[in-house]
Amino acid sequence: MQVYERLKVILKELEEINLDLRSRAIEKAIENIKIALHGDKVGCEGFEHSYMRKKVVEMFGGNVYVESELTGISKLGYRPDLVIVKGDEVIIVEIETERRRALKKMEKVYKILDKIKENPIFSGRRVRVVFALSKWDDEILRFAKSKGFEVYVFDGL
Repeated sequence: MQVYERLKVILKELEEINLDLRSRAIEKAIENIKIALHGDKVGCEGFEHSYMRKKVVEMFGGNVYVESELTGISKLGYRPDLVIVKGDEVIIVEIETERRRALKKMEKVYKILDKIKENPIFSGRRVRVVFALSKWDDEILRFAKSKGFEVYVFDGL
């Protein structure tokens, strides 16, 4: 068994043990194993979310903005996880680790996509909407495809 797989098994066992014990030492060990598996987390985001963000940035490259009024999209009541400007395209990225939240976010993005495209940063650029998910789900995939969104799954984190 490879080290990565062994760490995943150990992590699962520690999480199960900690359900009963609620030990700070075990919680710290769990956090350290997650760092070993996924890298450090960013702010209050979870380890999986931070890991997926890092992988998406590696995949697409370009100028990456962590949305906080830099592009003005947040004025529409929506703050994407990433906005990547790459040549003649802009990629709006949402990272979701929960199924229900992913569907809800897709519906929201679809409803305001035309308003988002009016933003000056999108002028003359092709807009892509990408959802990075931690688990495969056929319903989410069908919904995303029906709305013209791209889906990348980072299964088995």
